[in-house]
Amino acid sequence: MSFCDIIIWKRGESMAGKHNFMRELKELKGNLVWVFKQSKGFRGYTFGFLGINLLTMVVTLSSTVAGKFVVDTATSADSQNFTLYIAVMLLTTLITILMGFFATLFSSYVGEKFAFSVRARMFDRVQRGRWFNISKFHSANILSRLTGDVNTIASAIISIVPSAIVSFLELVIVAGILLYFDPVMALVGLVVGPLGVIAGTAFRRKYVRYQVKLRDSESEYYSFFQETLANIQITKSFQQEDENNDRFEDIRKERLSLVMKSARLGALMSIMMKLVYNIGYVVAFSWCAYRLSQPDSGYTYGTMTLFLSLVSVLQGTIKSLGAIIPRSLSAVVAAKRLREITDIPADEYKGCTDIPENVGLRFEGVSFTYDDQKILDNINLTVASGQRIGIVGASGAGKTTLIRMLLSLISPDCGKAEFVTDGKKEEISPDSRRFISYVPQGNTLISGTVKSNLLTADKNATEEDMMKALDFAEAGEFVRANPRGLDMTLSEKAGGMSEGQAQRIAIARAILRDRPVLILDEATSALDEACEGRILQRLSELKGKTCFIITHRKSMLRYCDSVAEIDAEGKLKLKNSDNYINHEKML
Repeated sequence: MSFCDIIIWKRGESMAGKHNFMRELKELKGNLVWVFKQSKGFRGYTFGFLGINLLTMVVTLSSTVAGKFVVDTATSADSQNFTLYIAVMLLTTLITILMGFFATLFSSYVGEKFAFSVRARMFDRVQRGRWFNISKFHSANILSRLTGDVNTIASAIISIVPSAIVSFLELVIVAGILLYFDPVMALVGLVVGPLGVIAGTAFRRKYVRYQVKLRDSESEYYSFFQETLANIQITKSFQQEDENNDRFEDIRKERLSLVMKSARLGALMSIMMKLVYNIGYVVAFSWCAYRLSQPDSGYTYGTMTLFLSLVSVLQGTIKSLGAIIPRSLSAVVAAKRLREITDIPADEYKGCTDIPENVGLRFEGVSFTYDDQKILDNINLTVASGQRIGIVGASGAGKTTLIRMLLSLISPDCGKAEFVTDGKKEEISPDSRRFISYVPQGNTLISGTVKSNLLTADKNATEEDMMKALDFAEAGEFVRANPRGLDMTLSEKAGGMSEGQAQRIAIARAILRDRPVLILDEATSALDEACEGRILQRLSELKGKTCFIITHRKSMLRYCDSVAEIDAEGKLKLKNSDNYINHEKML
């Protein structure tokens, strides 16, 4: 490599470093602005907490100054104000203790209130954010952000900011007192202060990187626990206890390594800051002793006591600043992770509330690609109101993708996807979910009671309405047989209930919602054919209800008017249900 090449390479490396620095600076600014916006409505509380801390600081410094006069009075011939100064010290000490008590209560109350407020906004965004974006996060990852990261931000707003301001002001006031008594001591404080801050932030970038990795490892930790507990039957049936313990040990070791690296770096930054200030303490102490030894210096034992007390106050301030730096960096990391949630675009609603009786569907040239793989390719489909369409195809062919498109969880890459309502066309959007009742695949009941699950479909439903829906879904008999009836308790994933019973309650929930479009996604896979037949017969007798039925069971297709078959290339062919069934039988 020639000399010119080296110069060009170094210049490029320098420009890249500058670009990265500017990008990090811009990101830091964005995170700080985001945190400031989140504090809206709580800034008054923050100023209140700041006021308490400022008052505590003033009282503490007053006690320190009073201590000087106590010593000077005790060592001089004139001791007439000795009792007064002692009383001032006792009073200021008592006030400091009381202020500390109220500060603890105040910060706990406001911190929890603020954390709940931020958590509520995050929770709302997770619910209202676009499903396609939300689904990229593991649920435990989101849970980690809603708990640990929110608590970190709450601490930053309520505690770190006021503490930083008070610590800075305390340094200024202490420097002012020192300037009054001895300009040299003030100069030492003013020089040492900035040097300590510079030393304490020497490894900021590396510390932030460790904090990001630590937060990610926490999400992995939560994810592992959640998935293991959610699939405990799989763990037991495949005898995976030892393997899971080994995996947990690997996660623990990895996390411990990150914790220690982060802790060492944080401690190193804190030590460097303290080292600088302790050098300042030694200089101050030595200067104080020297001045005291000079007969004409005007130094007294009280002055010496004041300086030593101020140094103690200064060291307390240093410790606060030393703790604030890593906590602030942690807050920046937490803000970055929470911004990833708030930056998720929300579902766009136009506020439509009307629910027409007749709803059909029209797909025209609809395509959808995921990870460079064509899932749906130029689909054309027209479904009249009241028709029942069976959706079939091999696993992974795009049946679930089609349903997600109907629910506006995803949008087509190209083409038109719209509902036809009483002759009018309405593009499929979050608003069009008001047309739909949905029975998802798998166990989707929520812990609570049968009644609470049914009320998610219609919060105004009466018990009579609920029992009618349960009878429709062949669930009324076993609900009545339970002593608690509609109030029978359901644990997580409908524990204590069979898969078939859970499916029937899910069907009842969709029937209770009573919308013109009904989507059944493998909704009867756990039912016997007789039970399935009775439910489907009742569905076929409902007038004006457009049904989309995903199934692998040929028996369900007897109740469909047409069958939409999706092949491996993402093409859709609409066939007569009888012809399709006969063809399958021949095969």
